Amino acid sequence: MKKGICILLSSALLMGTVPVYGNDVEQVTHTYRAEVGTKNFYKDDVLQTLDTEIYLKDGYVMLPVRTFFTAVDENAQIIWDREKQVATVWMGQYPIRLDVPQNEIAAASVNINVSGKLEVKEGRLFVPLRNWQEILKRCNYEMDEDSIVWDSEKGEAIVKIGEYVINREQELAKPEITGEGQKPIYLVEPTEAYDFIWNVGDGYFITRTYQNGYKFTILDNTWKVLASFAPGTVYDVGYLGENRFCVYEYEGKVRPDYVVDANGNQLFSVPYDSIGRYYEGLAEVREKTEDGYRYSYIDTEGNLQIPMKYGSARSFSEGLAPVSMSESGIGQYGFIDTKGNVVIEPKYRSADPFREGLAHVQAISGEGFINHQGEEVVPPQYGFVSNFQNGTAFAVTKDQKQILVIDKTGKEVRKLLESTDALSYFYFPESDLMEVDYPQGYQGTGRYYDKNEEISRETYELRSGFSEGLSAVLDKETGKYGYADEQGNMVVSPLFDEAERFSNGYAVVKQMIPNENGTRNVKVGVIKNPVMK
Repeated sequence: MKKGICILLSSALLMGTVPVYGNDVEQVTHTYRAEVGTKNFYKDDVLQTLDTEIYLKDGYVMLPVRTFFTAVDENAQIIWDREKQVATVWMGQYPIRLDVPQNEIAAASVNINVSGKLEVKEGRLFVPLRNWQEILKRCNYEMDEDSIVWDSEKGEAIVKIGEYVINREQELAKPEITGEGQKPIYLVEPTEAYDFIWNVGDGYFITRTYQNGYKFTILDNTWKVLASFAPGTVYDVGYLGENRFCVYEYEGKVRPDYVVDANGNQLFSVPYDSIGRYYEGLAEVREKTEDGYRYSYIDTEGNLQIPMKYGSARSFSEGLAPVSMSESGIGQYGFIDTKGNVVIEPKYRSADPFREGLAHVQAISGEGFINHQGEEVVPPQYGFVSNFQNGTAFAVTKDQKQILVIDKTGKEVRKLLESTDALSYFYFPESDLMEVDYPQGYQGTGRYYDKNEEISRETYELRSGFSEGLSAVLDKETGKYGYADEQGNMVVSPLFDEAERFSNGYAVVKQMIPNENGTRNVKVGVIKNPVMK
């Protein structure tokens, strides 16, 4: 394995640029060239990695799926089900499904008419070139009837694909991971003994195996079995927090049947339609009525602590919980304390739990923040705001043209972006990261920010994956996941086909073991966080 591993490679050279959104966004056209009977596949005259030949079948140029998708979008995610011979590809937010046995293609959840036949050859999935036009159009790329040209004399196909990209003065820095990492420290080595392992938090794990019915176990972080449910006796087990677990007895049930402690001792039955997670000793519950639903809160022994009268309710935080006094659960949000006393009058369209002393609220005038006394310390005047973290939050103006960072008084700390046109999509995976899209859609128009500046998509994806100091990263040379730290050092060697986030010092990992008949076995295990003491 190479000493330096680039998590996500930088974009290829842009050609044929046409400005469309003032100085913000450009439309560019890439040219792809495939030489039949060779391994020569070019993007803008740059040779792409290809380990199998392009060929003709029934008059169609056959291109390998992985090579073409990753040439168009280096961050395309491709999942191949060898047993079913079905590929699922994600081009940004757009899913593509390629079903070889059925010879079917669905792009952006819409079936398209397939030209020719999909084929698996030498372990690679090939798709006739003619289908790429409709696939990419569905994924918001610019293509027309003249975008694909076949030169029979030269035996080559030319494809022109247009997309939107951000016009920047300079390229944004991309992270690079160095080192090979150390061998993982296992709590549980990957094994087929479990179908699933869930790291549910607070030092607990839930496992599931199938033995003439589902068998569930609750274990602690020494892998000691605390409780076991015999095969076929329960359908699901979930964690509610504060050492409480909910148990579902039958498939398809919306609500759990009863709640147990970590040792499996039944504490109380659940007469409610649903139960939420415990926070500060209380969990919201819901019951169905003739008019809809009503919400309230129970304690860890199942006792109803507050009358069942709210149209909607969210979790407690900092001693208060947002609830809706509206029968429909829409609007009229205020805050109650743990005794059910109304502390902040219900007058908001929506409200979130408190964080760092402030709660995010939405009014007719926009979004802002209130304190524990109900004072609007940041007046509801923004189109969107994130939660506060370390004293600052993102704020988007109502015209959706500016992105700001504000402090807890509402003062502007800095302006991150001022666009010539309204932006269309905002996402906060963490309170210190933000994703923004332009109206044209996903391809090329995403911008990413931390609280200081714009960052590359690659940096955003790395940093949004961090938990307890480590982030799962893909080694594109091996196709396996490992874990890297914030300085770019590979800490845990890339050995896994799936790698989850760390929680309480542990992460669940999976390895896929291929069989000779094309199927694969899944081994699931648990590793320890080597940077935590």
